[in-house]
Amino acid sequence: MDGSYTGRSYDLRDSSTPASTLEQSVSPSTEASSTVPATLRQPLSRRSSAQATKTVASSRTTPHGPKDVHFYLNYFKEHMTIHHYSLKRDSHNFLKGEFFNYAMKYEPLKYAVAGYAAYFHTIAQPDGRMSTFLQFYNESVSRLRMSITKHKKQGLATFLTILQLASIEEMLGDWVNLMGHQKAAFDMLTRLYTPKTISQSDFLLKVLLWYTRFDLFVGLQSGGEAVLGRDWYEAVHECYVTKVRDNPEDMGYKYEERFAYSRIVAKDSSDLFSRMGKGLLSPQEFMEQLPVVKNEVEGLAGSIGPEFQDPKFKITNMQGQPESDDIVNPYEPNTIYGGGLWTTNFLKLDFWSINFMYDISTSMAFKKVFEPELTTLAFKAAQIFEAMCAYSEAPNGAIIEAQVSMAIATLFLPKDPKTIQWCRRTFAKVESLGYIYPESMRNRMLEAWGLEASDWWLPNDEGCPPIIRTIKDFIRERSTAPKDQVSEDLKEMRGIFSSLNISDSPGSDNMTITSNDSASGTLGVHGTYNASPDW
Repeated sequence: MDGSYTGRSYDLRDSSTPASTLEQSVSPSTEASSTVPATLRQPLSRRSSAQATKTVASSRTTPHGPKDVHFYLNYFKEHMTIHHYSLKRDSHNFLKGEFFNYAMKYEPLKYAVAGYAAYFHTIAQPDGRMSTFLQFYNESVSRLRMSITKHKKQGLATFLTILQLASIEEMLGDWVNLMGHQKAAFDMLTRLYTPKTISQSDFLLKVLLWYTRFDLFVGLQSGGEAVLGRDWYEAVHECYVTKVRDNPEDMGYKYEERFAYSRIVAKDSSDLFSRMGKGLLSPQEFMEQLPVVKNEVEGLAGSIGPEFQDPKFKITNMQGQPESDDIVNPYEPNTIYGGGLWTTNFLKLDFWSINFMYDISTSMAFKKVFEPELTTLAFKAAQIFEAMCAYSEAPNGAIIEAQVSMAIATLFLPKDPKTIQWCRRTFAKVESLGYIYPESMRNRMLEAWGLEASDWWLPNDEGCPPIIRTIKDFIRERSTAPKDQVSEDLKEMRGIFSSLNISDSPGSDNMTITSNDSASGTLGVHGTYNASPDW
């Protein structure tokens, strides 16, 4: 049985949590209708619909009744996958097994899960309404508040509910409010468990991996460090090392071990640059630790053993031909793996993403351009992403998970018109499937491409479904102002976009380290870097 949490209450009225953002839901009769005329919305090209969740007909009335909850819980079981949670692989029935069982026993989690399923169902409908999924979300928040108020002790079910609500925030592009849930989850996790007790079952290990994803997510995007101690990451990895040793034929454990190790490397890289930025390391200490982290990062790709790359699982018969506006050929044989090695595609993308993020940080520190070989790697990532989009047997949600690595890879692609247009259409495709990027990210990307700020990736809302437009407008209007510097950094995603201030011309190989609190560097003439890094 899991522990009980009796510490500080999780205040759902706090302005850093989504409760204040979304609690004032719109009813079906008052839902926002600020949408662009449908005549201006042209459909995206092929592959954007290959992974779209299939439309499911129903005769529902209001989303409050038991029948509606039952409908969306069934939808969850039939159409949702581990990829909607970016958890790579569901080797031991995590999602539809114990997690779903907890949802059936704990009302706040039940409504959160139903709301998440309702979200993806809604965006697949031509006439989807935001109120459909939003009311489930609000019901979850309301019931969670009542549960915390009524019961002083909170356990694993509450923790799972907070993680589920954070997943909804990520989909909505409300990353600052997501941080509110991440903070609450951290507080509960460290009071309920220790690195030793959290490693006692496959289910708890997966729960911790779910949390650490948000822990790293917030740190990497904001330029800060993951708040959970390294010993937690080590405990998970050591546990999977043992499981691989005791179950040498279990590919699920082998994949989990590699992903667990990659999270240690990601944390080491994130923490090193963050601590230097905070003045917690001297320049000498930084330079001593840098080669260690570099070796970890560069060794990731080589650690993908032959058992993860069996040629017989490569897809050789992709149907289709590249279009004139493609920058890669997704139909090239042997680009992706299928069947039992489908997860290898995510393993490669994840490892490359860590490499990308490390190079972003070192480019900021040394004030030099990205390493040229990473452009080649970025094209490989783009090709795998497009191939996964085009693969007819890909599981639901695959694009939702793969897009994170693709988004980082685009920073390393050339800035010629064809490539920029491909990036814009790809980001629009991802958002049309339900993963909404924050306004700050979109505008910083458009700025980097020499384009004006806009509320959509393409002119005239091309490819933007009405429901996505409604959600984006709602989030923009309801989003709260950041409460602290970390929230502000996350909102602006300084961990990634400060690197866009680096000149495209060769820079010095000499390290220049400062430890000031000045604002981030700004673009000068022709994109030259006019200030120190964010240190």
